[in-house]
Amino acid sequence: MVFGTGILLTVGVLLLHLVYSKSHHIEVNITVPEFNIDKADAYLCVSAVLPPHPHKLIGVIPHARQEVVHHILLYGCTEPHMVPKSGAETAVWRCDMLPVCNGPSVIFYGWGRNAPDLQLPEGVGYSVGELTGIKFIVAQVHYLAVRPPDDHSGVTLVLKPHPVPYAAGMLSYASWFEIPPGKKSHLVQNTCCVKSYQPLTMFAVRVHTHALGRQVYMAREMWNHSGIETLYTRDPQLPQSFVPSTRHVLWPGDRLTVTCDFDSTSRSTPTLAGGTHNDEMCNMYIMLYSKTPYLTMCSDSTADIRDDSPGALPREASLALDPSPFWKPPQPEGLVPAGLGADADDAAAEDEEDEEDKKEEEEEDYYEDYEEAETPVPMVVDPRGAYGDATSVTAGPDGNIWVLYRASGVWQADTFDSGKHITRDKPVPEAVVVQLDPDNGTVLARWGGGVFYLPHMISVDAAGNVWVVDTGRHQVLKFAPGGQLLMAVGTELTPGSGPEQFCQPTQVSVLRDGSFLVADGYCNNRVVLFDSAGKFVAESVPIPAVVHSVLVDECEEVVYVASREAATVLALHLNPNQRLQLQATYDLAAQGHGQAWALGFGPYGEQLVLMWRQGQDARLVNVRFPEQFWTLPGTAQLSPHDFQLGGAPMQLSGAGDRFHAVYLTSVGVACDKECGPLRKFVLVPGGMQLPNPADLPATSDVTDIHPGDAKLLPGGTAISEQPHHHEEIEKEKKAQAANGPAATGADGNAAAAAAGDEGAGEGQTEGGAMVADDYDEEVEGDSVDAEDYEESKEYEQDMQDYYGETKTAPTKAPLEKERFEVLVQDKKVVEQSTSVSGWAIALVVVLAALMAFSVLRFAKLSLSAYLHEDTRGGAAGGAIELGQPHAGGGAHAKGAAAPAAPASGKRSGMWEMAEGLMSRMHGGVGRAGGRGVSAGSHGGAGGRSGRVASREVEAARERERLLRSEP
Repeated sequence: MVFGTGILLTVGVLLLHLVYSKSHHIEVNITVPEFNIDKADAYLCVSAVLPPHPHKLIGVIPHARQEVVHHILLYGCTEPHMVPKSGAETAVWRCDMLPVCNGPSVIFYGWGRNAPDLQLPEGVGYSVGELTGIKFIVAQVHYLAVRPPDDHSGVTLVLKPHPVPYAAGMLSYASWFEIPPGKKSHLVQNTCCVKSYQPLTMFAVRVHTHALGRQVYMAREMWNHSGIETLYTRDPQLPQSFVPSTRHVLWPGDRLTVTCDFDSTSRSTPTLAGGTHNDEMCNMYIMLYSKTPYLTMCSDSTADIRDDSPGALPREASLALDPSPFWKPPQPEGLVPAGLGADADDAAAEDEEDEEDKKEEEEEDYYEDYEEAETPVPMVVDPRGAYGDATSVTAGPDGNIWVLYRASGVWQADTFDSGKHITRDKPVPEAVVVQLDPDNGTVLARWGGGVFYLPHMISVDAAGNVWVVDTGRHQVLKFAPGGQLLMAVGTELTPGSGPEQFCQPTQVSVLRDGSFLVADGYCNNRVVLFDSAGKFVAESVPIPAVVHSVLVDECEEVVYVASREAATVLALHLNPNQRLQLQATYDLAAQGHGQAWALGFGPYGEQLVLMWRQGQDARLVNVRFPEQFWTLPGTAQLSPHDFQLGGAPMQLSGAGDRFHAVYLTSVGVACDKECGPLRKFVLVPGGMQLPNPADLPATSDVTDIHPGDAKLLPGGTAISEQPHHHEEIEKEKKAQAANGPAATGADGNAAAAAAGDEGAGEGQTEGGAMVADDYDEEVEGDSVDAEDYEESKEYEQDMQDYYGETKTAPTKAPLEKERFEVLVQDKKVVEQSTSVSGWAIALVVVLAALMAFSVLRFAKLSLSAYLHEDTRGGAAGGAIELGQPHAGGGAHAKGAAAPAAPASGKRSGMWEMAEGLMSRMHGGVGRAGGRGVSAGSHGGAGGRSGRVASREVEAARERERLLRSEP
């Protein structure tokens, strides 16, 4: 039995290890240690030691009560105001008069009003720790009253050392304002525009006001300018957690307005924005995900965009070719394994027909078979033709890469006659429009054979439609993602300068509402604006040749144009009053970067231009700050033509911030017909290096994860699989069902519909920056006038002295460095799930019940055996005590009456045995003392035995004897 129980215990331990070890979750506590404060509305900041390697933050467990703590905010920074001393877990300081961070900071989590735990969606996480944009985390804790003596408020961070496909980010909105007294409804608005090169997906939102707040909501203008769309709304008096929201995609150019509705009828004096609970705030935090991190603040209707924010292009960084063994884009000759996919003749015949469905499923199988082939097979040219040189590249809304190839349509000296007519009588037969996987270069779709004469550049709009500018056809063509032609603008094969004609156009840039701008181009030297139906709207002032690239910034309402030979970028007005008139000129020739070839956006919407001249490596240059640039090595003789920014494979960065990738196409005189395939460079931050190719997997086998919802969970269950939403959230759902859709806004909360949609009302105030209870008041070189405080430097020194002498309250320490290093060895393993399955939990519960039963059974049998042996021993020696006469005559006579059995009959033998055993223990009598008295030791020995053994022992033995005797 002992052996069996040991086996069960071993199996249980192994099962528990199997269930929990896959996640490799570790926890870091950031709780406020011992620190005396004697004032209400005090702010304490705590910085903590993070793991020595990058980790992903996937959940937050708060430890606070709203009766004590008003809010907790988590800041990410490169250096906190106070760093934990050597050997200490945390550092603490008063941050209502000192800054949170030394330098820039970002807010990425907030808690208030007893909000529950938060678990991020599967596949989403913040990169934290060394070599990330969030090197340190500081918890800011705002106490409502004087801090209680037994308080240990704070949070527990749930981390994992493995990479995840998507980076968590944050859009923060905060305002300064004044609320007049006696107003039933007073609106405070804050508007900012999304500036990015990638779409952002929101998944959770937190709102924050104080007592006067009644509703906080976010809206954006419809793309077709037909009205206002409410994206989110919530009552700020509900628990202030990050509540899972409807999945809205926020596009570059979206202008988002956050509005707070206040009721000040209870106040007789104006209420200001401020840091105490008697002041007010208007805050919204939108948690989102994307391929690379995006964290920014909107304050006073101005976006706080910094070039050192997480996910920004690093100032000190170098570009290197992607070393991933799995990066295998199509080669110019288009070689593929023979015998795989569709028959070559059939496929070639299909390419010459109309642009109908190209058997997309067959094409997918074609390349999947190629990847799975284990033995080498003969290589033949792709039946859809060779690819040739890559001329242009862009990204679709799903993150996939679209590449435009030249194939046999090379631009030579005799390609055009003197009248700019193309001399070819047939279009390029090869399919030149190709969709690629951004990580490994696998072909996902290919079409366009027999359509284009001289394909020049490609663009993709927010709806996924593909736009191709054909310099030879003198047209702009719009296609569905599958290759069906939707619209053609310009006169086919006929150059011209009229309102709806082009002469060798170069590129198109599409707005969210479907209107578009065309760079026209080699002959006309202008930019032309069309509406979504292709109708001419306006044309620009003359631009120096060649007008090679165009980029529209809807946030700034500016059109950027690259004048290639002039090495200049021009900014044109987009607003109707000054449409396409010159606004500014950025002359980049003086910096010696070369000619301006292509324009694109950076991570936070900064304008970048690809510049190159023969004999010099190409550069990516910040248009407005040309002293900032990044060099692409080995491109001096490649004729770089176009670029696209994206995310590098996560295998290169592990759990750290995903590196940026630069996709580059080359076509032109420098490399002629040998410019080569699509190239991918990786932007490596200073102090970091790419992994050795031998350490990387040969294939990119990461399954794309489509993140689910964020989860609000009961306390201490931030990594549980089953979400249990907070009670108030369930009430919201019931209220939504009862009120119906007409009375609710997005996400089921009652919206301030009439006032909110109009966006302005009586007493409306445009707000500024009161960072959700960020009461450091932009304290760069802060000075404080409050009479209750000492001067800043003296106070800081006092705190440092105090901290050095004060022992911190006991908190759970992070894992030791050695264990971190063991966990980091598993970084190459990409976990598909961060939670424990329900079946595993059920199995553990059953196993635990079996183990408990086995232990109790074993204890019962052991106790029974022990007492049985004890009783048998008493049969021999117990006669002296219970029935046998001896020399002293002190025992009962043989026939003496025995004590009567209990009236209720026999009691449980198990309990009787237990009572007897316990009686022996309490009586302090061992076996030798209780029963080993010799019959002839002393006269009257039986009496002395009775005095040594307690009455309880005698009674227990008698009951045992009677229960085992016959009636």
